[in-house]
Amino acid sequence: MSASTRSFTASERTVPDWTPDVLLFVFATHLPFFLWRWKRTGETRYAATSLTFALLVVAYAFRVLAPQATLADVAIHRIVRGPALLSAGVSIGLLIRHHARRIARRRR
Repeated sequence: MSASTRSFTASERTVPDWTPDVLLFVFATHLPFFLWRWKRTGETRYAATSLTFALLVVAYAFRVLAPQATLADVAIHRIVRGPALLSAGVSIGLLIRHHARRIARRRR
């Protein structure tokens, strides 16, 4: 089986050691901008995006700074990723709605 078609087991899927640090930095630097946009415009889509980035900052901060922290034998960073994923879904939905309305206004 070639490398491009090989399936990997969960234990073989690894992330380079530096990736969580970089993602924490990226999420932490995006959060203030989206908080500012939300405060400035009052648009719900920026609130959802801010919540997403805040949850991702918390998740990756736990992963980088306290990876051993658990709740009911589950790593906290894994627990926080669930709400972050839901928030991202809402954020993307609001973004799609915003652009759909914008396109509809242009067509009038």
